[in-house]
Amino acid sequence: MGMDVSAPLLPVPRKVSLGGSQVTIAWSDGHLSVYSNGTLREACPCAICAGEPPAIGVSRVIPLMVAAPEGIAAERYSMVGRYAISFAWSDGHSTGIYPYDYLLEMCECDTCRARRTGRKVGEGGLISEGRR
Repeated sequence: MGMDVSAPLLPVPRKVSLGGSQVTIAWSDGHLSVYSNGTLREACPCAICAGEPPAIGVSRVIPLMVAAPEGIAAERYSMVGRYAISFAWSDGHSTGIYPYDYLLEMCECDTCRARRTGRKVGEGGLISEGRR
C-alpha cells in the first residue's frame, strides 16, 4: 500500500496556549484557532464523554458526561503522535484525544464561524452574505 499523495495535508500545531477561559492553537498554515474551555471540554471525543459504539443488540449509547463544570480550564496538554492533542482538565478528566481535523472543524474564531454559517467577516464583524 502506498501513501495517497493526492490527499491534502492538514496543518499541524506550532504553538498551543492555555490561558484563562480559552485554548488557542497556532497552526503551521498561519491560522490561529480559538476555543472556549467549556466548548472544548464538552466536545471531548472519549468514550466516557461521547459514548461508545453500540454493542450487538444495543440500539443507542448514552454518554456519561453532559456538561462541563463551571469554570473548567485546560491545565496541561500533550501531543499524541502526529495527529492529535490530549488535554488534562481542571475537573480531573484527561482521556480525550482531539485529532487535528476535529480541532480545525470546531474552531471558534470569527473566520471559521463565518465559514460554517455561510457569512463573511467584515470590518464591523460578521456580515450576512446575500443570496445569489
